[in-house]
Amino acid sequence: MAKQLKIAIAGNKGGVGKTFVAVNLFTVANSKREKACTLVDAHIQVPGLYHYFKSLEQKEVIAVQRRIPEIDPNACTFCGRCVHYCAYDAILMLKESKHIKVLDDYCTSCGACVYACNDGAISERDEDLGRVSIFQLPHGKFIEGRMYAIRPLASPVIQKINEVLQEEDCVIVDTPPGNSYPFAEAVRDAAFVVLLAEMGRGGMQNLKDNISILKSMNLAFGVLINKALKNTDEIKNYLDEQEIILLDEIPFDLEIARLHAAGEIVVEHKTEYRELFEGLMQEIEKQLKGGRE
Repeated sequence: MAKQLKIAIAGNKGGVGKTFVAVNLFTVANSKREKACTLVDAHIQVPGLYHYFKSLEQKEVIAVQRRIPEIDPNACTFCGRCVHYCAYDAILMLKESKHIKVLDDYCTSCGACVYACNDGAISERDEDLGRVSIFQLPHGKFIEGRMYAIRPLASPVIQKINEVLQEEDCVIVDTPPGNSYPFAEAVRDAAFVVLLAEMGRGGMQNLKDNISILKSMNLAFGVLINKALKNTDEIKNYLDEQEIILLDEIPFDLEIARLHAAGEIVVEHKTEYRELFEGLMQEIEKQLKGGRE
């Protein structure tokens, strides 16, 4: 199999424009490529890419489960080994009143407590954590990860997405916001990361945080300024100092915001934005060739 073209769209917070960029880049990429791309919604706690497709033909649903420990208080000797072994403070033990319980919301299913128990008091049960749904589009696929509840353990759903994607030729991923482990798992193995930047003090700090992570992961990336106003010199100067590629700027445009909020794919309505995203795809491909024309 040829090396996969995986493009991850990243940003430090919700609302920075990841979904907007992902769905429009996917649309222009599919119009230019002989082999269709796959669009991925890895914003698993609040997925939203499905809004931009008028119809979706579901092909497969893959359940994602985790193992949750359960403690039998009648078998437990309240020795405290499980509490000591748990690195996430997910076990509440009140020794004097003989009360012990796993706090599901804090548990990461690491299995340390099961290993620690010498009394056979801890068993495990399966809990549905989320699902990965695969949809067929007229041209290409759409894959959505979704969690059933807000849990600290998000990475298994994204890991399952990555397993599903192994045989895909071209992938565009709308990653989770922030810079935690789910984000790192979503950008793992990306050929290129498009990092969204916003203007303002908060936007600059968010940008620097994500740049630090991408550099530590040794990933190729460039910055795309979204909602750009007249003066973007602060971001540009910083990128120049750090020798980081500026991919392009997307202007602040209320008409575009209206179309996007209505679930419309902007490049299907605005020629100038189709040209912008075609140029963005060309620049990404150029960077993947080592910056050569």
